[in-house]
Amino acid sequence: MKTPSLQEHLFGVLLERYPSRTELVDDLCKILSLGKDAIYRRLRAESILTPDQMALLARHYRLSLDSLIFRETNTVLFTFNAFDKEVKSFDDYFQGILDHLKKLLTIPDVRIWYASLEIPIFYYCFYPELIAFKLYVWGRAIWDIPFTRQTPFRPDLIPPSALERAGELLQLYLQIPSLQMWSLNIFDNTLNQIAYHWTSGQIRDREDALMLLDRLEQLTHHMGEMAAAGAKMAVGSSRHHASLELFHNEMIYTNNTILVESPWFNGVFSAFGNPNFLFSNDDRIVAYTRHWFEGVLSRSQPLTLGSEKHRNWFFGQLREKVQTARKRMAGEVLP
Repeated sequence: MKTPSLQEHLFGVLLERYPSRTELVDDLCKILSLGKDAIYRRLRAESILTPDQMALLARHYRLSLDSLIFRETNTVLFTFNAFDKEVKSFDDYFQGILDHLKKLLTIPDVRIWYASLEIPIFYYCFYPELIAFKLYVWGRAIWDIPFTRQTPFRPDLIPPSALERAGELLQLYLQIPSLQMWSLNIFDNTLNQIAYHWTSGQIRDREDALMLLDRLEQLTHHMGEMAAAGAKMAVGSSRHHASLELFHNEMIYTNNTILVESPWFNGVFSAFGNPNFLFSNDDRIVAYTRHWFEGVLSRSQPLTLGSEKHRNWFFGQLREKVQTARKRMAGEVLP
């Protein structure tokens, strides 16, 4: 049996990303600046792609030719968003995520699996004050944005354009079906950040710190409502958007891991230097991640739809954490 050539491997991978051969051909015509007859000859292996044309396709589709040549090795190609464009403003950060979500929404039957020790960034976008605080923290700790080093946090410190992008991000996220796995630690990082910035003087107004805790408590209520409905909803709205499946698991300790699945495209995002991330569409990484998710899910408790008793306990525990943080800030409990 003839071993497929590199070119045949390449076109086979690209065909898996399209609903039809015709759509792939149309895109290849634009990318390679060739007519349809020329593209079909290459698809039939009657003509050979030049090295430059292969490199152009690899860059355009962000795939590794090495992975097609050395499929039995442990070499995997990842892209890193921080290399694509340095984050010099909050808008820069959001633009990268928005570009990914917009692409996902063009893929039929797409769904994301999400495992994290902290709630996904999209949830902070439900409340402008919360996403403003997270941006402030990342601006100081990760991106070294000058004014965040020099100015204590206040809710109106973040530019309106960044908050508008956060709202746009949320609207796109609401449209994508998701399965998510959470632990009781999902608020701990943010609660610790609020406490640190308050005690260090980076939040000068106690009311601002208490307001952030109020928003977190409101978020627990909204998350509970979505879990009960099994669907994503905007705050204050009963309209159901995409489906949402939530699971509780205390046995895993993982960074943010996202599996994107559809009949046409699969890929894995993994936090690296959070909130930055690595991405790979290597089929071995996708298969490994899917297997990992399935194993963890088999040992997880559902929080959505009929799981009322466990759901009420879970979100009650989250609210208790927020309330304890509020009492600690007021000096009612020992630190």
